[in-house]
Amino acid sequence: MTASYLVEVKDWGLHVRLQGSLSIDQRNDIARRVEVQCANLGSRGTPWSCLIEFDRFEIDDFRPEIVVALMKLARRCGQLRCAVVMTDWHWASVMADAMIAAGINDQARIFVQAAGDTADAPEEDPAGGLPTDDFARMDSAMAWVLHGGVVPMVSKAA
Repeated sequence: MTASYLVEVKDWGLHVRLQGSLSIDQRNDIARRVEVQCANLGSRGTPWSCLIEFDRFEIDDFRPEIVVALMKLARRCGQLRCAVVMTDWHWASVMADAMIAAGINDQARIFVQAAGDTADAPEEDPAGGLPTDDFARMDSAMAWVLHGGVVPMVSKAA
């Protein structure tokens, strides 16, 4: 699988996609880009949301302290909601623990896609899995990003 990532600003907020096995240097670059975009979004002075996609993401040497710091920064910069879309239950549990440690569990929700939903993606799909601009297979995650609502959070306790 090819490793790739994307950090982009949309009209509703920040979109981040991580795919495959990313090196420490790539993950450091992602963290820097997220920091910059959080500051840019914060300077707008209006609340914003975030969609983070982990598409068949392979993470060795997970550094929860970086994730927690970025989540806290996003909150300080006006983030209203964050939806995290994953394809792996184990990493969903790890991410839930990071969200709880960051104190943003009231603003974030984890959505776990069935493995078949991403494996059936067309070959020409540049992301190789989760859709990029049409979030058709992520209706509940995008509804959370755009409107909030009552959606349970995944955790070890659940």
